[in-house]
Amino acid sequence: MAPGISMGGMASGLNTQAIIEALMGVERIPILRLQSQKQRLNQQNDIFGKLGTKLDSLETALKKMDTNGELASYTANSSDETKMKVTAGGNATSGTWAVNVTQLAQASSRTTLGVANSNAVNMGSGSFDIVVNGQTTTVDLSGNPQNTLENIRDAINNSSAPVSATIINDGTGATPYRLVVTGDNSGSANAVTFNLANLTGGNAAFNLDQPASVLQNAQNANFTVNGLSLSRATNAVSDAVTGLTLDLRAIGSANITSAPDNADVKKKAKEFIDAYNAIVDVMSPQNTVDSGGQTKAVLFGDSGLRSISSRLRTGLGTAAGGTSNYRTLASVGITTSADGKLSLDDSDFDEALSADFAGVLNLFTDTSSGVAKSLQTIVDELTGPVDGLIKTRKDGIAGRIKTIDSRIRDLEKRMTQIEERMVAKYAAMEKMVSSFQTQGATLQGFLR
Repeated sequence: MAPGISMGGMASGLNTQAIIEALMGVERIPILRLQSQKQRLNQQNDIFGKLGTKLDSLETALKKMDTNGELASYTANSSDETKMKVTAGGNATSGTWAVNVTQLAQASSRTTLGVANSNAVNMGSGSFDIVVNGQTTTVDLSGNPQNTLENIRDAINNSSAPVSATIINDGTGATPYRLVVTGDNSGSANAVTFNLANLTGGNAAFNLDQPASVLQNAQNANFTVNGLSLSRATNAVSDAVTGLTLDLRAIGSANITSAPDNADVKKKAKEFIDAYNAIVDVMSPQNTVDSGGQTKAVLFGDSGLRSISSRLRTGLGTAAGGTSNYRTLASVGITTSADGKLSLDDSDFDEALSADFAGVLNLFTDTSSGVAKSLQTIVDELTGPVDGLIKTRKDGIAGRIKTIDSRIRDLEKRMTQIEERMVAKYAAMEKMVSSFQTQGATLQGFLR
């Protein structure tokens, strides 16, 4: 019954309200069917949404293993980390190298003479130049009535010169405050020099242009690798031995080694397997029937799910190019079980990595037919933002839901009209019965 409508059946003795509600229940059956269809479509939409999320996760895992630099992992060690540390990247190679450091790289550093007060003694006015690696930066002091060490420190740090300035109290005598200027970059090419020709009224303590002001000369790191002499502007050396970064720490010798990190490669393979199996977990319940051959799956037999499953299996079955014995997933111990999920045999995978590390990498990274590349292409097609299967299916479902909502609104309006007509009809009947009852009572009165 519509809100506010109540029928009592006082004259006829019939429960007219219950009759109307029962009749309206029959009239609402088409709406209930549409609502059931909408619920089923929403469930289908949720499943395709979950598949889209799981496919994105699979692509994330694949991107960690689609190039040698990303999939390959190496361990690196130094025989003496007090002399140097070493880290390895994905493009490293196995080997041992003897490294001998004869000089560490360092930045240029200069200091003024000491003054009694860092914020009171005037050091001069005008401007001066800082020269680093052939580039000159002019520091203008004209904005201050007097230029103390603190004013000059701030002016240097606010300039674009690749240096940093600080004030140090050396704790000696009556003039302990010094301005120390240090280059931002090490290496002999980055020596810091000063030109004070345009500084007027300069204090004798401000002697940064003099050789006596040098605390530390800029210099390169000098070292040998297997006897080959090398020189670099920094102690962090990433271009001497391919794939290795050396952190030179002290004068002296050490042996550095690198070797494949099988555990990390296996970890990435397992992340890929887990991501793939999560997709299977979403699709599998849609393919099940009970013992009576019935199913409650809202996407049972769906062509979109079949397409996703088939295309992913095609990607898994890809054979990489090359001559390695490890060109398929099965050859490295990754197989598909009866439920469609992938599993990894640890011993087989370890054996393959030990026997042919490069071949296992190529299985995933081969640009023409590697598993990671092939599956990425498939996932991109399935999740494409314009015409990907997930997008088109969700758009189709959304369109059908919109149509159902429109039909339900139309039917609800019709239900209101039908109910109003029923109420009016039964109200007229009750009025007529009441009239007949009144006439009968009157006739009975005449007959008495």
